[in-house]
Amino acid sequence: MDVSPWRTEQGRLARHNQLVLLARGEGDLADFARDVLAGRAKPEDVLYRSYLDEKTLAAAHASVDDWLALPGTEREAAIAGAAEATRAEITALVALDVSEPEPGPEAEPGPEADEHDFGAGFMKSGW
Repeated sequence: MDVSPWRTEQGRLARHNQLVLLARGEGDLADFARDVLAGRAKPEDVLYRSYLDEKTLAAAHASVDDWLALPGTEREAAIAGAAEATRAEITALVALDVSEPEPGPEAEPGPEADEHDFGAGFMKSGW
C-alpha cells in the first residue's frame, strides 16, 4: 500500500506552506488556516466543524457537481494524472520561501478536539 505523498516529510512541509499562504488572505479559509497554524485546529477539522460560510460551501458543491458532470473519459484521465499532479504541487509548495504570519487579535481558542459541529450543510446527499 502506497503512503499518501502528503504524509511524507515533504508533504507535511508543503501542507504547512499551503496553510501559511492561505492564512495571509481573508475570509473563512484564511481564518481556518490561521487556526491550524496556531494549533487550535487540525486540517481534517474542516470536515467536522462549521468553518466555511455558505458561499464557500456553494463553490465546493458546484465543483463536485462539475466533476460528476464530466464524461467518464475525462474523469479517468484526471484520475490517471492525479499522482503526478500531486507530486508537482508538493514540489512547488516545498520550494516556496514562506514565513508564518502572526495570528490576528481576533483569534480565539478553538473548541475541544472531540467537539464536532455537524450543523453545517456541507454534506450533500447526492454524493
